Amino acid sequence: MKTRVTFYLFITALTVLDAVLLRSPNLLGKIGLIIYKYDYLRTFPKALVTVALVVGIAVSIAEFVRLFVRMEMLKRYIGRIILFVFLAASTAILVKTALDFRAWSYSHTGLRFRIGAYLLPSILIVVYLYALASLPKVQKPFPLSPAGDDKNKEDIHVDR
Repeated sequence: MKTRVTFYLFITALTVLDAVLLRSPNLLGKIGLIIYKYDYLRTFPKALVTVALVVGIAVSIAEFVRLFVRMEMLKRYIGRIILFVFLAASTAILVKTALDFRAWSYSHTGLRFRIGAYLLPSILIVVYLYALASLPKVQKPFPLSPAGDDKNKEDIHVDR
């Protein structure tokens, strides 16, 4: 439990850092935010709400999958498949972001803005990797052995 709290505090710090980075494009980036109508990134509070909402949804999905596996509402391999699909989608978003920022219009937005754009899908990848690695294992009960229990030894009658 302590490691999960520490992990989510780390994710919270990365979320705030990402909002700070996305809020600070250079002059061409600010013009691009106006042209492309990225109103949700114009101010720090809007950027923070946007990034926190995306990360919060990812954390919620990961935690619900963990909960359903722990409660045995989902089998562990189904939970792995679900988390792997979200991990693959986050990786695809990171690749698309890398390809988009090679285009002329995005490549001149400033280093901080570009790092912030790369950081958001990277946070999602880390969240899904952590959930995948910490997916609970289903505890199967061991069968009781009649030889190891004295009570059961009395119940067993050997006819000779």
